[in-house]
Amino acid sequence: MSGDQVTEYAEKIRTLLTERLRIKGRSLEAQIKKIGRRLPRKIKRDASFIAKAQGLSQNPKLARMVDPGAVKRAGDNVVAHLSEIDPKEALKDRVLWALGKVAAVVIAVFIVAVWYAHSNGMI
Repeated sequence: MSGDQVTEYAEKIRTLLTERLRIKGRSLEAQIKKIGRRLPRKIKRDASFIAKAQGLSQNPKLARMVDPGAVKRAGDNVVAHLSEIDPKEALKDRVLWALGKVAAVVIAVFIVAVWYAHSNGMI
């Protein structure tokens, strides 16, 4: 597999990460570090493999170490998974998750306030 094909996969993955998950970075490796738990472990591992293969393909002697079949499989897995993600749904999930955290904190503070008032005889 030529370095152009590996770079093509890497650029396609970078574009999808930016469009679908709104993850920005200078390189694919930087974006992968920012993914966190947003992607399954297997997809994240495949994306890391593509980033590593891209680095190897820049050097003519190291480019021979890149397995074309593995790059194609990994690239297809990542692209297929990222293509299925709906950006609006992902944004909605993040907003609801944040609101859930805020609600949990408000409930905890309310419980502590009621307990404090009850223990001091205010209620």
